[in-house]
Amino acid sequence: MQITSEKINPCKIDLTIEIEPEKVAEAYNQAYKEFGKVTSVPGFRKGKAPRAILEKYVAEESVRREVADILVTQAYPAAIEQEKIEPYADPEFNVEELEEGKPAKFKASVPLPPKVELGEYKGIKVTKTKVEATDADVDLEVKNIQDRRTTAEKVEDRGVQETDIVIAEISSNVDDGPMCEPKRSLIQIGQNVPGFDEQIMGLKPGERKSFELTYPDDFEDEALRGKKSKFDVSVESLRERKAPELNDEFAKEVGGFENMDALRAHIKQQIIEFRENESERDVERQIVEGIVANSEIHLPEVLVEHEIGHDMQEIQASLNRQNLTIDQYLRNVGKDREEFFKELYESAERRLKAGMAMGEVSDKENIDVKDEDIDAEIERLAAESNTTTDAIIAYMDSRGGRATLGNNMLNRRILDYLKSVSVVK
Repeated sequence: MQITSEKINPCKIDLTIEIEPEKVAEAYNQAYKEFGKVTSVPGFRKGKAPRAILEKYVAEESVRREVADILVTQAYPAAIEQEKIEPYADPEFNVEELEEGKPAKFKASVPLPPKVELGEYKGIKVTKTKVEATDADVDLEVKNIQDRRTTAEKVEDRGVQETDIVIAEISSNVDDGPMCEPKRSLIQIGQNVPGFDEQIMGLKPGERKSFELTYPDDFEDEALRGKKSKFDVSVESLRERKAPELNDEFAKEVGGFENMDALRAHIKQQIIEFRENESERDVERQIVEGIVANSEIHLPEVLVEHEIGHDMQEIQASLNRQNLTIDQYLRNVGKDREEFFKELYESAERRLKAGMAMGEVSDKENIDVKDEDIDAEIERLAAESNTTTDAIIAYMDSRGGRATLGNNMLNRRILDYLKSVSVVK
């Protein structure tokens, strides 16, 4: 057996394996022997037909595939041992030459483990965003709370107004096509085709109106851009939004605050805490990106593909919950498949390289998490949540168990260390 190796990149090596004609002949004989055990040949019991006769009853390509499997199974382990290769995953095989009586030639593309040459990880310079919360930020959050507590009360003695929610039966067509069947719909003023709201203003429950509109050239549904559509709207009921007044009583109902000033102070502090956490995460991201940029990190393609597969499972599960297909999702976000999978690949690669770099830092600085550290964290979580350690363990078991908790703790320790040796401005 002759072996030629070619290093394609740090995480991939190609082996060209040439096998002697005698071994090829043995593999052919073995393949026909195996087929003989399961092939019916008139006049012979299974396994007893001579090869010359059996050949007429077995497809040549089937035999070729079986021979290739036999030779690869025998030759590949010997080849990687001879070349002193430690594969990261199963190789891809390609049969280049295979004919009985001649040498056989195979190519094995072998993925190798990730390669990490850690660069400088101390003294990384990063910038921390200054955190603040303005009165406008607080006003916006107060408005969001008010909107969540806004009710919709039925009204019958007037027509549609700008703040209403309208229940109506609507039918429509496109470019003089047939009208669709009327459909009971919820209409929120301000969220419709331009011109639609103006047409139904003043309509009372029980009233009906037909009108035509032209979809704008920048309409979100490209298929409707510039098209004319006839609408037939029959108003069934109206509901008027009733927002609670922003006063001290509102503050008490929201969270037991003494007055609006106290509520606003609480909201401001929450915004600052949230933005402070975001700022810290951004600092950590900058540090890890700096370390990755300083390092030489190579990943086997199969590892990135596995990570993408995991990401796709999560995305698909989310789309299933929303009753969306991947194509519908891509239309909603304005991306094609090529762009989507390119971003998915880059995200997976970036995440894996960050993990590799942090793992190297952990090894160099002897940062670890012991079983007793995990036990202490479980007890801390139980005390913080005013529950039992058994309840915390049961919750953890549904989310990856101790291993996930330990990994999260290790990542936190690595990041805390890296921040302590970085220059944060």
